[in-house]
Amino acid sequence: MEERGRKAYTGDLVWNMGSALLPLFASFLVSVLLFPYLGREGTGHYILVMSAATFFLIVAKFGVQAAASRLVSENLDDPGPWIRAGLQVRAAFTIPVAIIALALSPWLARAIDGPTLVHPFWMVAPVLVAASSYELVGEILVGLGRPRSLFSLRTVFLVLRVIAVLVVRSAGWGVVAFLLGHVLAQFLSAGAVWRTLLQRYSSRFSAAEAGDARRLVLKISAPLALSSASFLIYAQTDKLMVGWLIDAGTAGDFGVARTVLDAALFPTFAIAWTLRPPLIRAVREEDASAIRARLGEALGWSIVYAVGASLLLYFAGPPLLLRLFSREFAGAAPLLQWMVPILFLRGIGTLIFPALLATDEQGTYARLMVLTAGLNVAANLLLIPRFGPRGAILATVLSLLPLTVGGLGKVHRVLGLPRPFASGASSNNA
Repeated sequence: MEERGRKAYTGDLVWNMGSALLPLFASFLVSVLLFPYLGREGTGHYILVMSAATFFLIVAKFGVQAAASRLVSENLDDPGPWIRAGLQVRAAFTIPVAIIALALSPWLARAIDGPTLVHPFWMVAPVLVAASSYELVGEILVGLGRPRSLFSLRTVFLVLRVIAVLVVRSAGWGVVAFLLGHVLAQFLSAGAVWRTLLQRYSSRFSAAEAGDARRLVLKISAPLALSSASFLIYAQTDKLMVGWLIDAGTAGDFGVARTVLDAALFPTFAIAWTLRPPLIRAVREEDASAIRARLGEALGWSIVYAVGASLLLYFAGPPLLLRLFSREFAGAAPLLQWMVPILFLRGIGTLIFPALLATDEQGTYARLMVLTAGLNVAANLLLIPRFGPRGAILATVLSLLPLTVGGLGKVHRVLGLPRPFASGASSNNA
């Protein structure tokens, strides 16, 4: 039985690896096709729009996707009502935030980089609405344990996004046109999946039960919203502050380096997505053998990835970046090498979030992420004026240390950390 569980885990990992790779491959491919065409300043404008939209998503998402995904995993016999509850709560946050973003966009654009950024910033609200819908439906598929469907969703988005880039380039259009194509690609791919899910899982709660379901989603989402907000602040602060404290061109260089780094991070998402549903079920059933088996698999793959990918990025990353993005972004190559510690720490900490979510310790994760975000903002303000974009990288490394050490320590105290690739059976026999 344990062997069948291991094979199922490995099979899901392969599909989730593909699902994690596709959007990052798409972003990387889009960057290669788009950034040399836009130039340093145009690239900086694109990156600043996407970072601003991500900041608004802090409130628009409110941790709902992880909460809905968990509840779907816990109710696989009848997930339909929980899918609807998650969608309703998500819409209640996303729509008002999008309206606020639309109203604030011109003022924010002028504050960050002047009048030239105003037209691109009108796309902040559409980008955040499309991303909110797309990310939620993807997490619902994770909760349902349907990695092949997630792979299909991301494949469609990849194809549509690349088509948008090719159309923009062939027509000679700019940043705004591509952002519009990006939004349409997300809406079309997510909308098709939403229609299928809502038709297939058509059961509903009564009015009273639906209210209780929404309140439970909110209860679980609240600490997740705090941790998600903190994560997005930590992940996006450096880009916006480089653009604000230096200039859009330097933000372009920094963004190109981060694009390569983010592409290298895709295995962490695959490992986390694969771990989450079976670990949630194992914790709920109090199956110690299954818990240790899943953690052992995830820990082993995380270590292999963190070490191997860090070495590969340091030596092969800079020449690859220059070949793909052109010499105009020569300033991005040394920044990429400085980012290797970020890759290592993110890799080692891959299992922290799914393990704490499965054990209902999302409050602990939220506190760790608040600390991480606070350190990151303070360190960016202190280090960017003195060290430029390298200061932003150092700030990220410093802020990741307490998250990684504290998170793994909490997982060890709650579940115990087995040897890498250790099976539950062997753990019990020891």
